[in-house]
Amino acid sequence: MLRINGRDYELRYGINTLCNMCDSGIDVMHINDLVINVKTIREMFMYGLKHDNKKITQAQAGDLMDAYLEENDFNELVAEVMAALAKSLGSDVSSDGGEGK
Repeated sequence: MLRINGRDYELRYGINTLCNMCDSGIDVMHINDLVINVKTIREMFMYGLKHDNKKITQAQAGDLMDAYLEENDFNELVAEVMAALAKSLGSDVSSDGGEGK
């Protein structure tokens, strides 16, 4: 759960979202082959918020990221995105030291 501007945001990646990500070039089943940069993180962040706001844009996601980064580190944001992706795929890296189920 991320707290941004006094509001809680949960990143969730359902199957349809994961398929849409794959269609846009982000194949989480081959995440190790993906070039991770600011643009990729913004896009993954946006997809994670779509369960709550189907019309969220990359620019809006970027604005939320900017607000988050005023009080947090970029690496923390990346860790949140990756943990939410892992959870959606059946691994909960936050509760077991990163070893999966």
